[in-house]
Amino acid sequence: MTRMPLAERRQQLVDAAVAVMTREGVGKATTRAIVAEAQTSLSVFHYCFDSKQELLDAVIRSLIGTTVDLAEGSFRPGAPPREMIRDGLEAYWDHVTTHPEQHLLTYELTQYCLRTPGYDDVARQQYERYAHAFVVLLRSIGARTAVPVEVVGRYLTTLVDGLTLDWLVRRDDASARQVLDHLAQHLATMLVEPGTEG
Repeated sequence: MTRMPLAERRQQLVDAAVAVMTREGVGKATTRAIVAEAQTSLSVFHYCFDSKQELLDAVIRSLIGTTVDLAEGSFRPGAPPREMIRDGLEAYWDHVTTHPEQHLLTYELTQYCLRTPGYDDVARQQYERYAHAFVVLLRSIGARTAVPVEVVGRYLTTLVDGLTLDWLVRRDDASARQVLDHLAQHLATMLVEPGTEG
Protein backbone atom coordinates (compact mmCIF):
# COMPACT_ATOMS: atom_id res chain seq x y z
CA MET A 1 0.00 0.00 0.00
CA THR A 2 1.41 3.38 -0.98
CA ARG A 3 2.32 5.62 1.96
CA MET A 4 0.48 8.89 1.73
CA PRO A 5 0.50 12.03 3.94
CA LEU A 6 -2.31 11.99 6.52
CA ALA A 7 -4.17 14.94 4.97
CA GLU A 8 -4.19 13.25 1.55
CA ARG A 9 -5.31 9.93 3.03
CA ARG A 10 -8.13 11.66 4.91
CA GLN A 11 -9.26 13.39 1.72
CA GLN A 12 -9.12 10.07 -0.14
CA LEU A 13 -11.49 8.59 2.45
CA VAL A 14 -13.76 11.64 2.33
CA ASP A 15 -13.96 11.39 -1.46
CA ALA A 16 -14.69 7.68 -1.19
CA ALA A 17 -17.41 8.35 1.39
CA VAL A 18 -19.03 10.94 -0.89
CA ALA A 19 -18.96 8.47 -3.77
CA VAL A 20 -20.55 5.67 -1.73
CA MET A 21 -23.13 7.92 -0.09
CA THR A 22 -24.13 9.52 -3.37
CA ARG A 23 -24.49 6.14 -5.05
CA GLU A 24 -26.02 4.06 -2.25
CA GLY A 25 -27.23 6.44 0.46
CA VAL A 26 -25.77 7.47 3.80
CA GLY A 27 -27.23 4.48 5.65
CA LYS A 28 -25.33 2.01 3.45
CA ALA A 29 -22.04 3.88 3.70
CA THR A 30 -20.41 1.59 6.24
CA THR A 31 -16.76 2.02 7.05
CA ARG A 32 -16.11 -1.24 5.17
CA ALA A 33 -17.85 0.09 2.06
CA ILE A 34 -15.90 3.33 2.28
CA VAL A 35 -12.48 1.70 2.64
CA ALA A 36 -13.32 -0.67 -0.21
CA GLU A 37 -14.17 2.35 -2.38
CA ALA A 38 -10.89 4.00 -1.35
CA GLN A 39 -9.01 0.72 -1.92
CA THR A 40 -7.49 0.88 1.52
CA SER A 41 -7.97 -0.88 4.87
CA LEU A 42 -10.00 -0.43 8.06
CA SER A 43 -6.77 0.19 9.95
CA VAL A 44 -6.07 3.17 7.67
CA PHE A 45 -9.59 4.47 8.32
CA HIS A 46 -9.09 4.26 12.09
CA TYR A 47 -5.69 5.93 11.75
CA CYS A 48 -7.31 8.86 9.91
CA PHE A 49 -10.60 9.19 11.81
CA ASP A 50 -11.50 8.52 15.43
CA SER A 51 -15.11 7.74 14.52
CA LYS A 52 -17.66 7.68 11.73
CA GLN A 53 -19.05 10.94 13.16
CA GLU A 54 -15.68 12.55 12.52
CA LEU A 55 -15.71 11.25 8.96
CA LEU A 56 -19.23 12.63 8.32
CA ASP A 57 -18.15 15.97 9.73
CA ALA A 58 -15.18 15.94 7.33
CA VAL A 59 -17.52 15.07 4.42
CA ILE A 60 -19.75 18.04 5.28
CA ARG A 61 -16.74 20.34 5.57
CA SER A 62 -15.53 19.19 2.16
CA LEU A 63 -18.91 19.74 0.49
CA ILE A 64 -19.23 23.21 2.03
CA GLY A 65 -15.65 24.01 1.04
CA THR A 66 -16.43 23.20 -2.59
CA THR A 67 -19.28 25.70 -2.77
CA VAL A 68 -17.33 28.37 -0.85
CA ASP A 69 -14.43 27.97 -3.29
CA LEU A 70 -16.83 28.37 -6.22
CA ALA A 71 -18.30 31.53 -4.74
CA GLU A 72 -14.87 33.01 -4.05
CA GLY A 73 -13.74 32.10 -7.55
CA SER A 74 -16.63 34.07 -9.01
CA PHE A 75 -15.72 37.33 -7.27
CA ARG A 76 -14.32 39.96 -9.60
CA PRO A 77 -11.69 42.18 -7.94
CA GLY A 78 -12.97 45.73 -7.56
CA ALA A 79 -16.61 44.85 -8.24
CA PRO A 80 -19.15 46.33 -5.80
CA PRO A 81 -20.23 43.95 -3.00
CA ARG A 82 -23.77 43.78 -4.46
CA GLU A 83 -22.41 42.39 -7.72
CA MET A 84 -20.07 39.97 -5.98
CA ILE A 85 -22.97 38.66 -3.88
CA ARG A 86 -24.98 38.07 -7.03
CA ASP A 87 -22.00 36.38 -8.72
CA GLY A 88 -21.47 34.15 -5.68
CA LEU A 89 -25.13 33.11 -5.63
CA GLU A 90 -24.98 32.36 -9.36
CA ALA A 91 -21.85 30.23 -8.93
CA TYR A 92 -23.53 28.29 -6.14
CA TRP A 93 -26.70 27.82 -8.16
CA ASP A 94 -24.81 26.58 -11.21
CA HIS A 95 -23.27 23.92 -8.96
CA VAL A 96 -26.69 22.91 -7.60
CA THR A 97 -28.13 22.39 -11.06
CA THR A 98 -25.09 20.57 -12.46
CA HIS A 99 -24.37 18.42 -9.35
CA PRO A 100 -27.78 17.85 -7.75
CA GLU A 101 -26.68 14.53 -6.27
CA GLN A 102 -24.11 16.29 -4.04
CA HIS A 103 -26.71 18.72 -2.74
CA LEU A 104 -29.22 15.95 -2.17
CA LEU A 105 -26.51 14.22 -0.14
CA THR A 106 -26.25 17.21 2.22
CA TYR A 107 -29.91 16.83 3.17
CA GLU A 108 -29.57 13.08 3.57
CA LEU A 109 -26.58 13.64 5.86
CA THR A 110 -28.63 16.03 8.00
CA GLN A 111 -31.54 13.59 8.33
CA TYR A 112 -29.24 10.65 9.03
CA CYS A 113 -27.38 12.52 11.76
CA LEU A 114 -30.57 13.80 13.39
CA ARG A 115 -32.04 10.28 13.47
CA THR A 116 -28.91 8.44 14.63
CA PRO A 117 -28.17 8.57 18.38
CA GLY A 118 -24.91 10.34 19.08
CA TYR A 119 -24.74 12.04 15.67
CA ASP A 120 -27.01 15.06 16.25
CA ASP A 121 -24.06 17.36 16.90
CA VAL A 122 -22.78 16.65 13.37
CA ALA A 123 -26.03 18.04 11.95
CA ARG A 124 -25.89 21.03 14.30
CA GLN A 125 -22.34 21.81 13.25
CA GLN A 126 -23.34 21.42 9.59
CA TYR A 127 -25.78 24.32 9.86
CA GLU A 128 -23.41 26.40 11.97
CA ARG A 129 -20.82 25.98 9.21
CA TYR A 130 -23.29 27.04 6.53
CA ALA A 131 -24.04 30.29 8.36
CA HIS A 132 -20.37 30.88 9.15
CA ALA A 133 -19.42 30.35 5.49
CA PHE A 134 -21.83 33.12 4.45
CA VAL A 135 -20.41 35.43 7.12
CA VAL A 136 -16.85 34.77 5.95
CA LEU A 137 -17.80 35.39 2.31
CA LEU A 138 -19.61 38.64 3.12
CA ARG A 139 -16.65 39.89 5.15
CA SER A 140 -14.19 38.85 2.43
CA ILE A 141 -15.87 41.13 -0.11
CA GLY A 142 -16.14 44.04 2.32
CA ALA A 143 -19.94 43.91 2.55
CA ARG A 144 -21.32 45.96 5.44
CA THR A 145 -24.76 45.03 6.65
CA ALA A 146 -27.49 47.06 8.34
CA VAL A 147 -28.11 44.20 10.77
CA PRO A 148 -25.48 42.01 12.43
CA VAL A 149 -23.66 40.00 9.77
CA GLU A 150 -24.27 36.81 11.77
CA VAL A 151 -28.03 37.39 11.35
CA VAL A 152 -27.53 37.81 7.61
CA GLY A 153 -25.51 34.58 7.54
CA ARG A 154 -28.35 32.70 9.23
CA TYR A 155 -30.91 34.37 6.92
CA LEU A 156 -28.95 33.27 3.85
CA THR A 157 -28.55 29.76 5.24
CA THR A 158 -32.30 29.44 5.74
CA LEU A 159 -33.32 30.81 2.36
CA VAL A 160 -30.63 29.21 0.21
CA ASP A 161 -31.13 25.88 1.96
CA GLY A 162 -34.91 26.06 1.40
CA LEU A 163 -34.55 27.14 -2.21
CA THR A 164 -32.10 24.31 -2.92
CA LEU A 165 -34.40 21.69 -1.40
CA ASP A 166 -37.41 23.11 -3.26
CA TRP A 167 -35.52 22.82 -6.56
CA LEU A 168 -34.32 19.30 -5.78
CA VAL A 169 -37.94 18.26 -5.22
CA ARG A 170 -39.65 20.16 -8.06
CA ARG A 171 -36.81 20.80 -10.58
CA ASP A 172 -38.57 24.02 -11.62
CA ASP A 173 -35.71 26.11 -13.04
CA ALA A 174 -37.80 29.18 -13.87
CA SER A 175 -39.33 29.40 -10.40
CA ALA A 176 -35.97 28.86 -8.70
CA ARG A 177 -34.38 31.63 -10.77
CA GLN A 178 -37.17 34.04 -9.80
CA VAL A 179 -36.63 33.26 -6.13
CA LEU A 180 -32.84 33.59 -6.50
CA ASP A 181 -33.30 37.00 -8.16
CA HIS A 182 -35.61 38.12 -5.36
CA LEU A 183 -33.15 36.87 -2.74
CA ALA A 184 -30.28 38.81 -4.32
CA GLN A 185 -32.41 41.96 -4.51
CA HIS A 186 -33.56 41.65 -0.92
CA LEU A 187 -30.04 40.98 0.30
CA ALA A 188 -28.91 44.15 -1.46
CA THR A 189 -31.35 46.15 0.69
CA MET A 190 -29.59 44.80 3.79
CA LEU A 191 -26.25 46.29 2.75
CA VAL A 192 -24.95 49.63 3.93
CA GLU A 193 -23.50 51.84 1.21
CA PRO A 194 -19.94 53.08 1.87
CA GLY A 195 -19.96 56.45 3.60
CA THR A 196 -23.51 56.05 4.98
CA GLU A 197 -22.70 54.05 8.11
CA GLY A 198 -23.48 57.12 10.23
